[in-house]
Amino acid sequence: MWVADAQMGLMLVTENGCRKIGPPGCALCARKGKIYCAGTGRCGCYDWKTEEMCFDFPLPGGVCALGLAGDKICALSSDADSISAFDGERGELLFSAPAGVYPRDFSVSPCGRYLAVAGGAAGEILLFDEMLQCRMRHRVAGIACGVAFLPRYLAALCAVGEGELSARLLLISPRGVMEEAFLCPDAPCALCALPGGQCLIGCHGAVYGLRADGKIMPRLACAYPARIRLAHGQGLICDAWQGDVLRLNGRCLYRGKEPADALLL
Repeated sequence: MWVADAQMGLMLVTENGCRKIGPPGCALCARKGKIYCAGTGRCGCYDWKTEEMCFDFPLPGGVCALGLAGDKICALSSDADSISAFDGERGELLFSAPAGVYPRDFSVSPCGRYLAVAGGAAGEILLFDEMLQCRMRHRVAGIACGVAFLPRYLAALCAVGEGELSARLLLISPRGVMEEAFLCPDAPCALCALPGGQCLIGCHGAVYGLRADGKIMPRLACAYPARIRLAHGQGLICDAWQGDVLRLNGRCLYRGKEPADALLL
């Protein structure tokens, strides 16, 4: 397992223990035997067998999410208010587009042709094509914090209210019709789609599961779920306050300082 720890560095966790591979990171993705780790202003590309850095390339500041769309590496910057696509072989910038105000999250469609961005304080969910042309935008109440593709909907996690924010999950149909699927008094943190139309909703203090039939799955206590990923059919949760990377069943796979992202390969 690879972990981007904002304090300890890029860590590799094996049966033999945990060791540092690179400088501190905030987001990860994998492509063709390579691990990409976004750090402060740069992204390092590492061979996951030799563990050596192959090359690095510049990124906008404040990258909060990194992902793979086709053969392109996509980076979402909350400082530059942009989504950018890079060539995965050389790190060259291919496309860039505005993405709201302090955007928080993005998701790639199962076909790899579309990206949905949670546009942060702009209160928008934006849909881009593979060349980062904006094809659709949906206005949502509050701050758009997370987004995920479900079989028949886009799921949008929003922070609503004044003062102490609450989490609200909206399901957006292809025609733009919205329905509320979940409301929680705790502030939202992260969102992740699971197979079969389910999703995981990370809020301050807990992770909730929403089944395809709308029922809530058992709650898992978690201080601050900074990132939730799908790993071998199950959720992988980065608790940035406790310093743990957990499976959905509560098993701890890593204990560090400030894990921001993790990949279980």
